[in-house]
Amino acid sequence: MRMAVGISNQQLMLCIVAGLLGIVAFPPFSLHLLILPSMALFLWTLRDLDASTARQVGIVYGMCFGLGTMYWFFVVFTVKALPLIFLMALYFGLLAQCVAMTKGMKPLWRIFIVATCAVGIEWLRGDAWYLRFPWYTAPHAFATEPFLIAPVRWLGVYGFSLVLWLIVAAGVFWRPWAWTGIIVVLLTGFLLPDFAPPDKRALLVQAEEEQNIEALLPSIPATKYDLIVLPEYAYHRSVRSALTSTVGPKSVAARTQCPVVFGAVEGEYGTLDFFNLAVVINAEGKELGSFPKQHPVPMMLDGKPGTRRPVFPVEDGVLGVAVCYDFDAPEVTASLIRSGATVLVAPTFDALWWTHIQHVHHELLTRIRAVESDRWLLRAVSSGRTEVIDPHGHPSEKGIAIGEKGIIELPYGHRSTWTLGSCMHLVGPICAGLGLLFIITRFVYLRRRATLQAA
Repeated sequence: MRMAVGISNQQLMLCIVAGLLGIVAFPPFSLHLLILPSMALFLWTLRDLDASTARQVGIVYGMCFGLGTMYWFFVVFTVKALPLIFLMALYFGLLAQCVAMTKGMKPLWRIFIVATCAVGIEWLRGDAWYLRFPWYTAPHAFATEPFLIAPVRWLGVYGFSLVLWLIVAAGVFWRPWAWTGIIVVLLTGFLLPDFAPPDKRALLVQAEEEQNIEALLPSIPATKYDLIVLPEYAYHRSVRSALTSTVGPKSVAARTQCPVVFGAVEGEYGTLDFFNLAVVINAEGKELGSFPKQHPVPMMLDGKPGTRRPVFPVEDGVLGVAVCYDFDAPEVTASLIRSGATVLVAPTFDALWWTHIQHVHHELLTRIRAVESDRWLLRAVSSGRTEVIDPHGHPSEKGIAIGEKGIIELPYGHRSTWTLGSCMHLVGPICAGLGLLFIITRFVYLRRRATLQAA
């Protein structure tokens, strides 16, 4: 019996089970390894299907997986969440179509093409255009256990995802014992080199809205720190205006004798013509420069996309500052590392009303960025969790919990190492290009074969 959506009852049940396995890989369940059987069951369901049926299976799986992970979208976007989740489902429908197009090919070619298309589609939905959303991939799930994301140091997030898809596809389309390769990959955490203990002190501020932030700033002691970081949108006004505040960043810099990073805007906030900035001032209160947010949050008034990517030399290193969503995908971080950043700084705005689970899911991505680049990453969030992440992806034991306000002193360090992972963001667009080439050539081949058979 076939359902109205064009798939059988058995296929529907397999889609739901595969989707549920993927859902529980993420918080609040955090059964991270179950993302792999989710991927495997998805491919196994598709392995012998025609393109039309496969596409429907992919969409059903994507809707189940999307509703179970992105449900907080309904709080943020209300009814607009449904088409956004359906868009996520269409990406899986496209992947399923690609899998169906490999039917009849030799197993090794099929494995390579399926994995390549999967990563290319991850890049397409995560980093390629306005509605970018690089969440809910296998590396994202693994970030709940930092040991498991060690491979991104050498492979980057797209390279790691490619390896995982290759192993999963090999077990489905070739030999089930190929899945044991997962064990080898995940044990690479033991190969991570040690890093020196942190020798710097940062003071991180967590609060939403300017009045709440400025209520906290006078409590910062007159003690020398190495860096102070306020959240994104600490000020919904210009840099010049923010620096006139008697208790604001300039006053804090003078009292603590260190640079201060804070959020402000250029232009009129809430219009279509402003930039969302991370501003850096030195101990004398002089502006060293600002970093305009490169990737404004889609469907929100979050400013125009910035085009310049400065880094900021300070006394003992170079600050690589970007804003919130810029750290979700790897390309901006890679640019900062190429420019010489020795520590990463992420002033972030996650509104408390966006739900607790949104905050938890979001913080996982910065763990991946820290390991990819082998850098300490300082994260000052409007409503939590404010923390420091070490170069192995472990968040600091101390932090400011989601929903709380406060100030916290945490250690960090500067690093000038180089990692292959910080360059591997190119794997995403390369896979997308190869996937598109496959779709075009395979479509032409199948059409030509059908024409010859008809003749």
